[in-house]
Amino acid sequence: MIDKKNTLQKVIALNISLVIAEIIAGIYSGSMALIADAFHNLGDVLALFISLIAIIYGAKKASESMTFGYVKAEIMAAFINSLFLIITMIFILVESINRFLNPTDINAPIVIFASLIALFINAYSTILLKQNNIEHNHEHDENEHNHKHEDMNIKSAYLHMLGDAVISLSVAVGGVIIYFFGIVAIDSVLSVIFSLYIIKETFPLLKKSFYSLMDSNIDDLKQIENLIINSNSHISSIHDLHLYRPNSNECYGSVHIVLNENLSLIEIESISENIRLELKEKGINHFIIQPESIKYHHDNIDCLIHL
Repeated sequence: MIDKKNTLQKVIALNISLVIAEIIAGIYSGSMALIADAFHNLGDVLALFISLIAIIYGAKKASESMTFGYVKAEIMAAFINSLFLIITMIFILVESINRFLNPTDINAPIVIFASLIALFINAYSTILLKQNNIEHNHEHDENEHNHKHEDMNIKSAYLHMLGDAVISLSVAVGGVIIYFFGIVAIDSVLSVIFSLYIIKETFPLLKKSFYSLMDSNIDDLKQIENLIINSNSHISSIHDLHLYRPNSNECYGSVHIVLNENLSLIEIESISENIRLELKEKGINHFIIQPESIKYHHDNIDCLIHL
């Protein structure tokens, strides 16, 4: 964890310096493409902070005041960051269209120089994160079969930096076209393309993080319902089934199960434990079960009525 934390801190420091340099160079040169790339990099710096926060807070345990811990910190930060990035890109988009209709001089050598520095920093950051995308072993059952999984948190940051490197290369190419052919409009065209691309890529994250904050469910409730009911012959029905994902790695839920016989506490515990084991295989890792008698048989199965 320490290596990944140190790597992220180094990449964040490099990219903060890059954002400041690109904004200054973009204003001085008059290049909106360079400024668009700077704000895209700023959005990715915030994304890197999310990865860093996930590593730091992921190690913290729940407390009396934070009984669920900090499981929603990732989603909340993702929502704020994606909203900020989309608003910024809309501003860049409008300004780029205005620049296209009313062209201004652009200092191509500054654009080329700044974008090549950005390309170098983004490529170096990509290599650092790729090297730290360490695989870890995960054991299953008694067979002790080891399966290797990539660290999705670090991989996400790595993909952000890889995308930045490609965009920086495009800006450099645009600067070369302006320098040799004098086609100033290429800067505005690239800015519009970048802005639309970033909005397209960011909107799904904004939507997903918003619905996650609202505790929406993305799983097949009918499948989970059938799994629970068919798990034991003593279960006559279920109701008030809830599922939600507080972050990208966790899935929580709860349900009331109606039992058709009076069972001992040990038998009820056994039924509940078997249900939790089956749900865990579906990725639902925290599930609360409330057993009830047959008099609750006609209660609603989900949360449409019982809120």
